Amino acid sequence: EVTNVLESETFHNPIVLLKGSINNPCEGTELRINFDEQQDQHRPLPYSCSVDVGESLEKRYKFRLLLRLKEGQNDINLHYCKAERRFCFYYVPRCSPYTVVPLYLICKGHSGRYQSHVEDQENTATVACQKITLAIELLQCLYGEKLHEEGYGRKTFTLGSTCVPFHSQLEWTQSVGMTEGELWEYFASELVQSEQYDMATVKVVAFLSSTHFEGITDGDYSYGNIRAKTTGHAALGGGGLALFGTGCLYTWPTMLERVGAAFSDPQLVDCANLLDDSNYRRTYGGCFATTLGSVCHEMGHTFDLGHTPDGSIMGDGFDGIERVFIAPRYPGTGPRRLVETKPRGPAGRLTQLKRPGDVFRQRMDVKCNDGIFFAPNSAITLNYHRWFQQNPASPVGNGPKILFDRDTRLVSSKEPGSPLVLVELRLSSNGMMQKFWTFQCDPKCIPQTQLQLPKLSNLLDHTLFVMNAVGDILKVNLATC
Repeated sequence: EVTNVLESETFHNPIVLLKGSINNPCEGTELRINFDEQQDQHRPLPYSCSVDVGESLEKRYKFRLLLRLKEGQNDINLHYCKAERRFCFYYVPRCSPYTVVPLYLICKGHSGRYQSHVEDQENTATVACQKITLAIELLQCLYGEKLHEEGYGRKTFTLGSTCVPFHSQLEWTQSVGMTEGELWEYFASELVQSEQYDMATVKVVAFLSSTHFEGITDGDYSYGNIRAKTTGHAALGGGGLALFGTGCLYTWPTMLERVGAAFSDPQLVDCANLLDDSNYRRTYGGCFATTLGSVCHEMGHTFDLGHTPDGSIMGDGFDGIERVFIAPRYPGTGPRRLVETKPRGPAGRLTQLKRPGDVFRQRMDVKCNDGIFFAPNSAITLNYHRWFQQNPASPVGNGPKILFDRDTRLVSSKEPGSPLVLVELRLSSNGMMQKFWTFQCDPKCIPQTQLQLPKLSNLLDHTLFVMNAVGDILKVNLATC
């Protein structure tokens, strides 16, 4: 039984996920994947399959199957014992003026080789770009699946290109002494000034090649100590840039066929020489999961998502991101993380992830089928966001499309046919959502074009976030407006 797709579907992203279960499994039988005879048998579709055999008394296996589709029609057969399921998937790449572009940042004077174990002689810029491209494609699939689970269809972002190196003018020796915020500021400014990308229509996901971990020799494996011994690290997202270090890139796979094994890799991290960013799991698989989850979260900020006080992707619930892609073997557990903002960056758009300071694990709330989800207000934002639209409306004119009157506390959308869909109040100090109002955008409903904010004693502590049905956004710091 395949639970998340129909027998015939159209996808706009190349990697697709099939989730399902096998009832009354046959002993010693494996799930087999075959492709239509008319397809090129010398170049079968790449895939990664993960099956959880569960408890012997359960009589039910769970599986995850990741497929890379070729453009056009893809005929796929699943076989198990005497059972067979046939699928016909169509991959139609989506064209959009709003894209996501992954970059591999190389500072002046740096070799471009990311830190890895001694035996790894392939830690080149070329391999790094392969790893990063695959990771962003996995997240493209994840965003689509999670919006589908919320009832919005498989809307996701468009990848503008595969990852390519970007040679920065920042001296490597200078970058070593810079903070995360300073690195973000520099690269954000450099990208704008380079005019290589139209930052009004491009979100850049960038990875700094020169992240360096000096190793642990004092026996203190806390995240704080690990972080103190690392230079060139970042996990910051906002505006048009999400910036990351490459300290755990050595754990990332280069091919789809290796994704399941990479998430499940039990090899222990040699903390004397390699960065461990695994939320205290201290395995290669844990590092891959935690760092990919971090990228997923910070990309959310570039799509204007705020923090949420729950176990969602924009809360503290993304460390177990592997459960989306591989069959879960046990409930995910891990210490809760603290999500805080950086000191004010451009328009207050920077955020920072901070790991917990102790090793005591707490249970993560498991929602949906794998415990990874977007909160309702986050899903609504993505659903109407221009980066997720099939045919996004272009902004008309230069004036504001959404207005806020401080005296009357009235929010209004002035564009005809563009009713309000979401109003949020976020704490200005950390971007945490406190209250939100959603409005149905349905022909049967009266369009909501105005909302009066309630009288709150702490209203000035908040930032107002408003979105209308065509993706226009208003952000107002209520303490300064």
